[in-house]
Amino acid sequence: MTETSSRPVSVDIRVLELLASKLCHDLVSPVGAIRNGLELIEEMQEEEEGGPAVGGFLGEAVKLIDHSSGQADRRLRVFRLAYGVAGRDQKGFGDARAAAAGYVEGGRTRLDWPERVPHDMTAQRRGVVKLVLNLVMLADEALTHGGLVSVAADGDETAGRITVTAAGRPGTLNPEAAAALAGTAGADALTPRTIHAYLAGRLAESDGFRIAVATESSERLVFTAEW
Repeated sequence: MTETSSRPVSVDIRVLELLASKLCHDLVSPVGAIRNGLELIEEMQEEEEGGPAVGGFLGEAVKLIDHSSGQADRRLRVFRLAYGVAGRDQKGFGDARAAAAGYVEGGRTRLDWPERVPHDMTAQRRGVVKLVLNLVMLADEALTHGGLVSVAADGDETAGRITVTAAGRPGTLNPEAAAALAGTAGADALTPRTIHAYLAGRLAESDGFRIAVATESSERLVFTAEW
């Protein structure tokens, strides 16, 4: 029997990004159609009754569908930039900041990402938008009981640093995710819970970023990416 647990994983980054872009593109349209349909139902109900948009059981169903479709829409926006082709050439942090805020909306994690972080010229670096969003998602995953994710930047296009801090409980990265992020986990060791960490690390490497992870305390985890 051949041992494969330590076999390195080979990923064609371009193929991965194109696949992610296709999936997000194909899913955005039906999710958007659901939201448009909900708006139409509410408008029709207002016209017929001249009162509150929708009431009773139908109203509760509409609220549930609206919440779920909204969450799906916000997550797709993040996945498109974090995994797809669009994030690699994205310039500026505006869209990424809005996408990250939507990603944590309604959860127990809060986002501290100022509209104008110091040294915002780092946002012109190719692949930095993809990098930050992947680190934000990793930080959110580490805060299983909620907390605060903060984003800071320093430098410019040629040399800089991105820091994403997860503050809260437990504020740690489990060993399996840490190995996946570093690329030391073999193919058989990867799971649905660690695949994001693995891809985040490989995507960062493909754009020339060096990622370090430091556990400053039981409630503070810091991701640093330099170039």
